[in-house]
Amino acid sequence: MSNDDLIRIAKIVGVHGLRGRLKIIVISDIIERFNPGNGVLVHNGVSVKEYSIEGFQAHKGKIGLLLLEGVDSLEKAQVFKGAGIYIRRADAEMTRDLLEEGSFYYYDIIGCDVVMEGRPFGRVVDLMEAGAGSVLVIETNEGRQVLIPFVDEMVDTTGIGEHILTVHPVDGLLDSDEEKG
Repeated sequence: MSNDDLIRIAKIVGVHGLRGRLKIIVISDIIERFNPGNGVLVHNGVSVKEYSIEGFQAHKGKIGLLLLEGVDSLEKAQVFKGAGIYIRRADAEMTRDLLEEGSFYYYDIIGCDVVMEGRPFGRVVDLMEAGAGSVLVIETNEGRQVLIPFVDEMVDTTGIGEHILTVHPVDGLLDSDEEKG
């Protein structure tokens, strides 16, 4: 299984309590992915291992508490900090019909060509969760990375079917430190 076959649905940011519950940031909008009995893949950057979900509790906002089968102590849970929780792309595709019209999965965005002011600007290389929402990570045609808030006012997704996003960043957002002087 290649990394292209995996879709990240959460990130493990810590441990909660002594029974091995994992504190996660939920990335998926389909919360049912965390129902007990569902399988998930945990990727620590080196290896991938499949686990069954024993329990899940929404905590605050996008924070959740997850209990995985076989992870039943603080010591066992601590090794997961920083790992990603994934599902297989094929499993995600089976739920595409649940999306509202005009909606898409985040992984549809990764790799999209980015256009700004009618000209090619770069390519989306990642989508990060930030405190106030999601942020596009774009590698420009000049090879630098820029961050653009993924909000309707700055990102037009109408071309996503053609794998194109159009960005309209606010003035000054993309100025480099040298230009700010």
